[in-house]
Amino acid sequence: MDALGIVDKDRKGNIILRKDPKGRNVDKKGRLINNKGYLIDEEGNVINSEGRILFESYTLSKDGEIPKLFSFLKFNIDEVKGDYEMDPLGNPML
Repeated sequence: MDALGIVDKDRKGNIILRKDPKGRNVDKKGRLINNKGYLIDEEGNVINSEGRILFESYTLSKDGEIPKLFSFLKFNIDEVKGDYEMDPLGNPML
């Protein structure tokens, strides 16, 4: 995703935030980023490297994370694989 700024991370993988003279978070190229490292515009919208808005600020979580693609937290393969007719050996017949 080209919406991530260029940042350093600590040994635990956490973003090391840099500040500009105005106290705003910036990446290594001086572009505005949020606490999660996403490029943002002046209004806090997540943008790509060309400045196109990808996620409006009101859709972000309180800590600046982009919306989850799916609303569930745990993935259960049984809920998505469906029902198959089985052959005598117990293998699904596709």
